[in-house]
Amino acid sequence: MAILQGGSNIAVDDKGRVIIPMRFRASLGERFVMTRGFDGCVFVFTSERWQELGQKFESGATFDPRKLKLQRFLFSAATEVAPDGQGRVAIPQDLREWAQIEPNSEVMIVGCANRLEIWSRAAFNDLLGDALKNGTQLMEYAAEMGI
Repeated sequence: MAILQGGSNIAVDDKGRVIIPMRFRASLGERFVMTRGFDGCVFVFTSERWQELGQKFESGATFDPRKLKLQRFLFSAATEVAPDGQGRVAIPQDLREWAQIEPNSEVMIVGCANRLEIWSRAAFNDLLGDALKNGTQLMEYAAEMGI
């Protein structure tokens, strides 16, 4: 799978649908999975990547409390979606509420290597503002990663 990168400011229509940019659709395939993301966004995974994540939960202790919480967080909101002929997908109501995405608003669709993230435009701007304030922390983490 190609690395998902870049961002697009996209309008949400009155039915809660967004157009997934062509450069992302080519990598996502005909069907993909949306679920709750961290920090108030919507995660979008290819079907293959979603299966890989599911397999990670099959190993280790079945009843580890942290594992159970993470499973519930991710899998209870997961929905398989397919773009229509115009490249639009409907973001399910519960995920729109989670990410504070309103109909007739704008979102940022952001490529994050192995997934997309869909953010309300306001929340994404807040995230970027926070990154500016904490630039030193980001640089330190980058150094820890060896980049």
